[in-house]
Amino acid sequence: MTPDFSSSRGRSEAIAESFAGQSEINWNRRFIILICLVTLVRLIYLAVSPLNLSADEAYYWDWSRRLAWGYFSKPPMVAWVIALFSRALGSTTAVVRLPPVVFGTISSLAVFFLARKMFDARTAFWAAAAGMACPGTAALGYIMTIDAPLMCFWALGLYLFWAGLEKRKEGFATWAALAVVIGLGLLSKQVMAGFIVLMFVFVALSKEDRWLLKSPRPYVVWLLGLCALIPDLLWNAGHGWITLHHTESHFAGSHTAFIVTFAQFIGGQIGLISPITWLLFMALSGLLLWRFRTLDRRVLYLLTFSMAPLAGITVLSLRQKIQPNWPAPVYTAAMVLLAAWGCGYVSAGKRFEAFRPWFKKGIIVGAVMAVLTYGLPFWARILPYRMVDKVAWRVEGWDQFGTEAGAVLARVPRPRETFPLTFDRKLAAELAFYVPTHPRVYVWHAPGAPPKSQYDIWGGPKTGLDALIIVPEGGGRRLSGVLSDYFEKIEPLSGVLGGDEHRRYKLYLGTKLKLWPGN
Repeated sequence: MTPDFSSSRGRSEAIAESFAGQSEINWNRRFIILICLVTLVRLIYLAVSPLNLSADEAYYWDWSRRLAWGYFSKPPMVAWVIALFSRALGSTTAVVRLPPVVFGTISSLAVFFLARKMFDARTAFWAAAAGMACPGTAALGYIMTIDAPLMCFWALGLYLFWAGLEKRKEGFATWAALAVVIGLGLLSKQVMAGFIVLMFVFVALSKEDRWLLKSPRPYVVWLLGLCALIPDLLWNAGHGWITLHHTESHFAGSHTAFIVTFAQFIGGQIGLISPITWLLFMALSGLLLWRFRTLDRRVLYLLTFSMAPLAGITVLSLRQKIQPNWPAPVYTAAMVLLAAWGCGYVSAGKRFEAFRPWFKKGIIVGAVMAVLTYGLPFWARILPYRMVDKVAWRVEGWDQFGTEAGAVLARVPRPRETFPLTFDRKLAAELAFYVPTHPRVYVWHAPGAPPKSQYDIWGGPKTGLDALIIVPEGGGRRLSGVLSDYFEKIEPLSGVLGGDEHRRYKLYLGTKLKLWPGN
């Protein structure tokens, strides 16, 4: 019979000792092999994947060309990271997507070291393996979004906070590093503020750690971490708190029935984590919370940083639509908790012990789903499913489209004095990246309208320049009424840019800009 270690630190430490020596070395070695293999696969995939940058990735890359302390919708970290890699290695699709591979590797290392510090190397191996096997992790290890650095700094924060808790009178460097990591996380995504809240929740709940409420350490870490946001806050103050207003829009209520938004949220999480792993975590968390008063300190720590925020987001899903990636950071602690249960360190009752073999089965299912996720560009076309084609066009063909647009731009009467102009920030971002010369692309901002993207904040071009105006086919009818007063002349160009059913654009040439709204 498997012993119950949910409330006995001594027994779990005895188990840890049983894996010392050669066994411990073997699990460390296995992890090194695993993480090297996964990282190598991701690097190879960067080189062979046919997928172009998504509109958001290209948008963030365009930010990186004009570094600032803040941007329209996000803190500046994503632009800074892309700028670091692009300026060192060049602006290619693979280079823009290289940072997620680096961040993903660091995240897995942090999970491994956290689980090993809490339990043992065997548990750490399976915690890291469970995390890497999630389809969502596979995507975050490839797509350059703000979640890639956030996940990395969240995982490092989990490790450093636990390491700091273990040192009552020492550990100054650990607490200082935690403050830095929190600051970097806040510069990546506002969600990192939740980490600070969860720190105090755990300290308040844990009898062994409640002494920290009277210690300056957590408050100093909190204040130092928030100091990283000062430049971003000053930037926002000078731009009408535009990031705050954009963030508020994500929490507007939905007109969709709550049962629909809830079902969408659950379905998204199952797809993000994999069915078996997610269901096991939910069941395990529920059973452990039923034994809340007798929980081991380590279990309480992991539940605080996983199930507590996930429960709050679940309640929010009854009010509005939740993007599947929003709860992503909470699964870092969840994988460690699941691995501890799967390896026998945590028990949620005798009846639930029969499901322990399903932990590794969940990893296998998740790994298969992750592989299929990476293989989607190669096998999706064989499916007789229209929706796959509609999704695929968003990340395919932009390189060819940019080349065609660049050729047209080179043939206009004044190519060096002509800028691309669109009405859509997504199209503008793709053009900026995939037109070979990487021109600065402008998005038309209606006079008096509030800013809708970073392009509106940057302002417009100089007067006297020409514009290659690119609009969806059929959208040219309103063109003359909108832009005619701002150019000396607007005339259509022959041909259609793109040419397929999803991407067909008409071209116009605006001669000598007379005025740009807001300039």
